[in-house]
Amino acid sequence: MSLIPIKKTDVIVGYPLPYSIYDAQRKLLLREGVVVQSVSQLEGLSERGLFREPPRRLRDRTDGINKEQDNKPPEKQFDLEDIRLSIGDTLQMQANGDETQRYYVKLVGFSKGKSVLVTTPTADGNTILMKEGQSFVVRLFSGKNVYAFPTAINKVAHSPFPYLHLNYPLSVRGLALRRSTRVDVSIIASITHGSGKSHAATICNLSKQGALLVSKSAMGLKDEKLSIKFRIKVDDVEQYVTVSGAIRMLQPAPDLEGAMPGVHHGVEFTEIPEQDRLALTAFVYQMQLEQSAEG
Repeated sequence: MSLIPIKKTDVIVGYPLPYSIYDAQRKLLLREGVVVQSVSQLEGLSERGLFREPPRRLRDRTDGINKEQDNKPPEKQFDLEDIRLSIGDTLQMQANGDETQRYYVKLVGFSKGKSVLVTTPTADGNTILMKEGQSFVVRLFSGKNVYAFPTAINKVAHSPFPYLHLNYPLSVRGLALRRSTRVDVSIIASITHGSGKSHAATICNLSKQGALLVSKSAMGLKDEKLSIKFRIKVDDVEQYVTVSGAIRMLQPAPDLEGAMPGVHHGVEFTEIPEQDRLALTAFVYQMQLEQSAEG
């Protein structure tokens, strides 16, 4: 399996690693769950190159909460102007032929039949070099649908700010999303029981209403309350999210290859601070975009 590079900023000092890290020669540097103790340790590791395995897609259908049918709703074709887009909406640009090369940009505007204007992608605060003729698939959310269309960069502009002219699409594919759609993730979480006892767990799938967590042992009884803290990244901005939830299901984790053994907890979110709710919603939408590309 090929490894994918990560940045130093993807590793948070003092927080458990959400995945194992390797160097450029594929040698294991740190295992998942290990805590990087200092900035100097991180600097030393980064000199050897930092890589990880591609994200695992753990698909469990046994959690008993908001089970979804495997069949997908049919796709429909739209004209771009029929989609209710707003200036500043986030779009994802995926380079053709490279699933790992994805950028998040903002809509600046569009001229029917001529071009779609978006901000130039950035990384670590720096503008990424874009070339005229590069082809992409653009994905976006509007309402309860996810949309996609192929395009290419028609012109790269630098004044009065960096932005791109994309070819205007002849049509746009649209797919309706269910309200409770869950996304497959592998996120290390810190769990606090109502009694004050702390646990470590992995979030296997996530929605705006709940999550499936797996831990080495049961973190409580059915209907007991938990506080769940985890880190997400939206548009290259990292944020810690803390939600309150209740255990609605407990069962042994199935013996699946690559899956963490232990106990599955189906958790319903009962209280989410408004700022965290906005970040969680944006993250779920972002993951839906990425996983719709893979599906």
